[in-house]
Amino acid sequence: MSDKLLSYIKLSDEQLSQVKKAAPSYEIIEALSETDDISEVKAIYGWDKDETVQLLKDPENELKWVQLMSAGVDYVDLKRLSELGITLTNASGIHGKGITESIFGMILNHTRKIGHSLIKQRQRKWDPASNLLELSGKTMLIVGSGAIGTQTGKVAQAFGMKTIGVNRSGNPVDFMDELVTQDKLDDVLPEADFVINILPLTEETEDLFDLGKFRAMKSSAIFVNVGRGQTVVTKDLLKALDEKWIQYAALDVIHEEPLPENHPIYKREDVLLTPHIAGGLEDYAASVFPIFMENLKTFVEGDAPSKNVVDYEAGY
Repeated sequence: MSDKLLSYIKLSDEQLSQVKKAAPSYEIIEALSETDDISEVKAIYGWDKDETVQLLKDPENELKWVQLMSAGVDYVDLKRLSELGITLTNASGIHGKGITESIFGMILNHTRKIGHSLIKQRQRKWDPASNLLELSGKTMLIVGSGAIGTQTGKVAQAFGMKTIGVNRSGNPVDFMDELVTQDKLDDVLPEADFVINILPLTEETEDLFDLGKFRAMKSSAIFVNVGRGQTVVTKDLLKALDEKWIQYAALDVIHEEPLPENHPIYKREDVLLTPHIAGGLEDYAASVFPIFMENLKTFVEGDAPSKNVVDYEAGY
């Protein structure tokens, strides 16, 4: 009998070789059905909404560590993991460049009227837009100034923008001209030309962007959400657009996913909707693997993994 590492992620031959070298005493399995003794599973790479939940409910489980493929953890039973003393690590840090590129792609689609030009091209019309905007000199409010927010701030400053970061701690962050704590968000919303929501979903952030937040924004403000859909009250966002409290919204995430085909957002010209793709990478699995390997080596040595450990109290 040997301890088992359950991998829901398909490993390449090279990756499998690295895992076996790092953890020679562990047997690598791809499903719970491959073991007769559930207590032998000590670590999981990935997550299965059925099998992993089943394992956590089993009183015989001796799971010690789970490495997620995602940065977000709102789909995971954090309370149960905490009660069992299981270390949870995520993929935080790999999405910075990709999501930042999506943020600016969505913004420039509107400010430089690229979307307008595409529509007119398909209509075979030469119809130059007249209300082009520049980013230089504008203020970007980055709500959630972690790894993604830092990269976003870096690119924003390269465009000549002023950056204001928002986080829970108030600790300094690179590429932010100013930084405030989350409880001061209402104070800085009126200053922002662009409000970028990169918040995770926690009890504190659920439905954070509501009527009050949108009414505090400039009427010319552009709101971008690449965090979690549940941090925004969708009906309040649509009311804000209808009432011209804000100018435009670009959403990669939304409260209900996938969005039903009869939802009114699909017909709106003041909303750009992308289907939760901002965090996509050219080779996602390869990007997460180094984090997993670093944690695996620590785990095999008998210590708790320390890279990207999820804070159960904070919820991310």
